[in-house]
Parts: sequence; structure tokens; C-alpha cells
Amino acid sequence: MNFKEYLADAWSTHATNPRKVADEFKQNFNLMESEEDVTAITRLIVHVCGEHLGEWMKGIELLRKLKNNATIKDPSEMNRYMAILNLGNNPNTSIDNFSPSDQARIYASTASALSNLGGLKNAEKFIKLSAEIISTQLTKEDPANKALAMASHSVACNLEEKKDRNESDAELMILASNTSRKFWEIAGTWKEIERAEYRLSQTYLQAGLLNESLLHAQTCLEINSQNNNEPLEIFFGYEAVALASRAMKNDAGYNDAVLKMKIAFSNLSADDQSWCKAELDKIQ
Repeated sequence: MNFKEYLADAWSTHATNPRKVADEFKQNFNLMESEEDVTAITRLIVHVCGEHLGEWMKGIELLRKLKNNATIKDPSEMNRYMAILNLGNNPNTSIDNFSPSDQARIYASTASALSNLGGLKNAEKFIKLSAEIISTQLTKEDPANKALAMASHSVACNLEEKKDRNESDAELMILASNTSRKFWEIAGTWKEIERAEYRLSQTYLQAGLLNESLLHAQTCLEINSQNNNEPLEIFFGYEAVALASRAMKNDAGYNDAVLKMKIAFSNLSADDQSWCKAELDKIQ
């Protein structure tokens, strides 16, 4: 097995078996052949040991081994990844020695990891710190904008799936979803902005704020109509309308949205139909 095959397999199995992936990192270091391979495995180590397992020190140990034994293409990137693990392990860790852009990205990534592990107080703190740094010190072209948009999206998704969500959790969920939307407006394409509206619709649905959920579902469809009217985006836009309408006990709105989902489904590619069928079946 070469490194590319190993990495693809590790990514495909990490969500269901992160322990196995984490335990096999070290024995597969010998497969790396380039600086790009080192970067790729570093990202996976931080994701698995941080966000999935919360084993920050294990991740730090693995990154130290890489730093000591491999050629690092971008030392500043490696230092950012190490800082994410250090901050996750100890939220009081200072990252003042990093540039504002690096600080914003470190805070954003750590917030995403902590939200998946229940560290919601610090996740909220780090989202706010990242947003403040970006808004006051960085340009719209800085990659930290996209990093925070992505990380905030993950935080919102994690909280939408939380079974025992309390009022504070709901407030953070809404903050994260709105933060994602705000920074996708700066860093994203029309489709990323449109999908951020979908995320807001789902966030407000989970928060029980149904008028807001429906409004953002409709905005999602409006953005798509102003661009390519892509069937996949129409499908999920009307799914959001259907979910909000059903929760509002608006039968007419729900039935109309489901009908339009079916029409959009018929226009999907065979590949997209294969995984969207379950979503259509679930909502009917």
C-alpha cells in the first residue's frame, strides 16, 4: 500500500473508527515520500486526535515526531497545527507569538474541535476571539475568513445534533451559524453563501424559531435562483422549506415543498439521486 491509498482509507474510516486510525498513524509514517505527504498526515492527526478523540497530547507527540524526523514544507503551518492541539489541551495557552491571521485560524479550528467534545464554553470564547481578530486586524483576502466560516459551520452542526441541548447550547448554535454565514459572505462563492443560509434554516429549526427557519430556507432558494438554479441546491432548499413548514403545521406549505423536492430530484444526476433518495424518503 502506498501513502495515497493509506490516506484515502484513513479518511474514509476515521469517523466510524477514530481509535484504529489514531493507533496506526506512527506505523504508517514510513509511507510518506514527500513534504506534501507530511502536511496531509499532519492535518489528519490533528483532526482525529483533536476533534474526534480529544487526545491532544497524543497528537502533540505525533507531530513532534514528524517535526524531528521529516522535512516540513511549511513550518508556520506545522506550528499552527501544534498550537491547535496545545490550545485544545489547555485553553489558557497563550498564542500571542503568532501573527493575527494565525491566531484567528488557531482559535477557529480549536473551537470546532472543542464543540465536538463538549467544551462549549471555550468553543464560544474562541469563535468570538477569532471573529474579533479578523474584523479588526485582517483584510477580506486573509485565509482566516474562510477558516472561521468553516469552523463555525462545524460548531453549528455539532450542536444541531446534540441530544440534550440546553438554552446556552442553542445560543451558541445560533451564534456559530450566523458567524459562518457572515464570513462565507466575505470568503465564499454564491453556493457557499447559499448553503450557509440552509445551515441557518436548520439551526433555527432546531432552536424552535420556526419563522426564522422558513425565512432562511426561502433565502437559500432565492440565492440559487439568482445563480445557476442547480437541481441539488433546489432539492435541499425545498427540504428546508418542508421541514420548517411541517414544524409550523403548515400542511399546504409542506406539501408544496415536498412536491418541488420531487421535481428537483428527477433532475438530479444518477450519482446525486443515489444519496438524496434517503432524504426524500425520510421527509415524506
